[in-house]
Amino acid sequence: MKNFVPKRAVSALIAGMMITAPAAPMISRTVITVSAAKQLTTSPSHTQEVGWYNDYHHEIWQADTPNSSTMTLHDNDGGFSTSWKCGPNNSRGNFLARRGLYWGLNNPKTYKNYGNFYCDYDCSWYAGSSGNSRICIYGWAQNPLVEYYIIEDWKNWSPAQDPSAQYKGSVTIDGSQYKIYTSARNSYTIEGNKNFTQYISIRQNTRTKGTISVTEHFKAWENLGMKMGNLYEVAFNVEGWESDGQADVNLKFREGGSSGTGSTGGTGSTGSTTTVPNPDSNGDYFTSTFENGAGNWEGRGAASVAVDSKNYYGGSKSLYVSGRTSNWHGASIPLSTSTFVPGNSFSFSTGVLQKSGSSTSMKMTMQYTDSSGTEQYDEVASATAQNGKWTKLENTSYKIPSGASNLVLYVEAPDSLTDFYIDNVQASKAGKSSSVTTGGGKVDSSSSGTGSGTGSSEVNTSDAGLKDVFSTEFKVGTAVSSYEVSSHPDFIRKHFNSITPENELKPDNILDQNASKSYGNNVNPQVKLPSNLKTILDFAVKYNIPVRGHTLIWHSQTPDWFFRQNFDSNGSVVSQSVMDQRMENFIKNTFKMIKDNYPTLKLYAYDVVNEAFEVSNGNLRQAGMNGAYGQSPYMAIYGSDSYMQKAFAYARKYAPSDCKLFYNDFNEYDDGKVTSIYNFCKKVHEAGNLDGIGMQSHLGTNYPDASRYKNALDLFSSIPGIEIHVTELDVMQKGASDSAFASYYKGIVQNIVNCDAVTSLTWWGTNDGMSWRKSDTPLLFDSSYKPKQAYSSVISIIPTSLWGKTNGNETGNGNGNGNGNGNETGNGNSNTYPTNIKVNYDSYYHQVQFVWDKVQDADKYGIAVYLAGKWRVQTSNISSNSYVTPKNLTPGMSYKVAIAARVNGHWDTTSAINNAVNVTIR
Repeated sequence: MKNFVPKRAVSALIAGMMITAPAAPMISRTVITVSAAKQLTTSPSHTQEVGWYNDYHHEIWQADTPNSSTMTLHDNDGGFSTSWKCGPNNSRGNFLARRGLYWGLNNPKTYKNYGNFYCDYDCSWYAGSSGNSRICIYGWAQNPLVEYYIIEDWKNWSPAQDPSAQYKGSVTIDGSQYKIYTSARNSYTIEGNKNFTQYISIRQNTRTKGTISVTEHFKAWENLGMKMGNLYEVAFNVEGWESDGQADVNLKFREGGSSGTGSTGGTGSTGSTTTVPNPDSNGDYFTSTFENGAGNWEGRGAASVAVDSKNYYGGSKSLYVSGRTSNWHGASIPLSTSTFVPGNSFSFSTGVLQKSGSSTSMKMTMQYTDSSGTEQYDEVASATAQNGKWTKLENTSYKIPSGASNLVLYVEAPDSLTDFYIDNVQASKAGKSSSVTTGGGKVDSSSSGTGSGTGSSEVNTSDAGLKDVFSTEFKVGTAVSSYEVSSHPDFIRKHFNSITPENELKPDNILDQNASKSYGNNVNPQVKLPSNLKTILDFAVKYNIPVRGHTLIWHSQTPDWFFRQNFDSNGSVVSQSVMDQRMENFIKNTFKMIKDNYPTLKLYAYDVVNEAFEVSNGNLRQAGMNGAYGQSPYMAIYGSDSYMQKAFAYARKYAPSDCKLFYNDFNEYDDGKVTSIYNFCKKVHEAGNLDGIGMQSHLGTNYPDASRYKNALDLFSSIPGIEIHVTELDVMQKGASDSAFASYYKGIVQNIVNCDAVTSLTWWGTNDGMSWRKSDTPLLFDSSYKPKQAYSSVISIIPTSLWGKTNGNETGNGNGNGNGNGNETGNGNSNTYPTNIKVNYDSYYHQVQFVWDKVQDADKYGIAVYLAGKWRVQTSNISSNSYVTPKNLTPGMSYKVAIAARVNGHWDTTSAINNAVNVTIR
């Protein structure tokens, strides 16, 4: 969260001894396009833009050119597209655009304090024949002050041609030789104008895509006596000097991978090497016992990983792998080819445990890219694992194929969707066997042989209320009818702290045609409070349960006469100006009717516009008056999304101030439609009239898979400050087994839990018998209101220790009489982490103050921010119960912030993260 220090002068590398090539015709090229969300522009009068976007830091900068440059930030990754025009113009124009990880000045950590840094990139770019340009990893470090480059591709000139550069040697990393240089400079730096040194690696086999093992370059430089100090940034950079060009970069930074201790083999001036580095004194390159967390392991596909303390082979922990929706989903870890050198043999071993109720195959696999660029999958080891028995997977002499790159080692269950555990993973020198023996280790017998494929984290607690299970995450709701709130009120109160009238607030139920004809004057549609709606809202008020309103503007279930002259079913279609008045008055009258009749009702959200885009292509719906067949009368009148924008403006004008306004749609994860929803909601959100996106989430075990659904969550949540409500969740079983159905459900809900933007999750119905899809049994409870296997799978996502607790941003639900509804006082904390966090904003200095209740016996507090997929500690040396950020943070940027306390030498980071707060800079 530290403010970027502007780099006002030409980077020292560009300012070095560069050669201007003779003028030549511009090469032919194809204009690069990309779907993106934020465009930055520099000009002679506005030479720099810096800030944060989607957890990555960015900068675009130009100097000494009369032209403009652009940088457009990707939404779906850390990449960007950019174009520049800096020459030849006799002005020595310069340009750079970069995006990546950023810590700022006086970061106490060196690269050794982090996991290995990797950059996965794919860059399409061109540059003219004038001047010179490059794509590279770029950054600064302090103590000593160093500007560094890892150059992947370049045009017309490289620093190797600089006569002042000192050649230090070479190293082989990521399948190519890099030549290493240093250069002494005196110019502008992150510490002001002063002396500094450049470290430069130049790839000899240039490329425009692949994985850059950044940390291996740091190690190689230090092996050559080039010290790397405290990290300031690690970014992917596009630079140009007196050149014109364009680039589109798909980009992801990762922190993790092999923890091998060997170097990358710096060779001085003697040339390259492919020597395998030495293992540690035990013969290991890395071991994973999970005693201190998951480390660099991560879920593969839809799978998620978490540390488990009930089942383990050694120590007291293992890694639990759950939420698998395809056989290849599992647990994975990236490996560096600088340590695991292709063409050489190594020993790989792990213990695995599964509890599917029967024996099944388990396999360790190596994923890699071969020399032709094709993705390959090679079996390392496999075995048949008996139910409830730790089993050894091992190959003591596995040869990594020559020419391989992008290595990923993973464990899978190729014939089953069962959850499983791994422990005592070992990657060692060839010939070394691990101490794991089949049948050893600790197995929690409480969940063995269940056949559920969910392991010991499957909580057999059939009476747990869903709202209590997920109380640290979001509201949990259901769609209801007047029949249900009358016949099963206790069930609803037990499981849900939000309700949505399934049909009772839709226009065809509340619009009153006769009253509109009599009193509407052709522009003021009248609304009524039908008995079925009254029953539901009476129930909500009686038990203080918040309500989601559904829906105002919809092509379907809106009577045809609403669009016709004099509200007459046989009248002609009205004009836009009349329809503007009707929409505004309908929205005004609806909110007034609710407020007048239920002044204490908590109407916390409303779906303003519903299902406005086509499923097939994401276009706006076809114009027409037959809403029952998908045509939109609104489009027949307006012909554009202007009616949607007006609807949100009217709703903002008349809705209660604490009622959030949503756009709601189905198949929201499909190509085309997901982009249309994103673009519209971003536009209206930035106008201040939309608070969130409603993802209906009517799913099936056959489609979509969890990764497609997650991509939609990720895209929507990339809009700064947006909220997401999952509004109508159900899953058609589609003939899947109960176990597969439960596993799919768990994978979807796990993705929802993992998305910080989700603040409400609503199931579309209480049980299978009440579902509009009852033949496909799509809910967590059967038609007798009994929990199904999917229910047990879903609630196992949240540790039981967190049930009934709150997320620090709203009051609890489950304290006292057991019928908590989200509006009662929570049950407190165990005095190991800060609570009652208050956030104070300073819009003048663009900074934030955090204040929290003191934790008994705490001697230090720490602040961490979620950036680029990782929790990153900003400071762990706070002695009081308040903290003020640096000044000049980027307005409009949103951050998730966790505050931890050190009590008796222990940091309760898990509770801190579970109680993290969201802030938006003002």
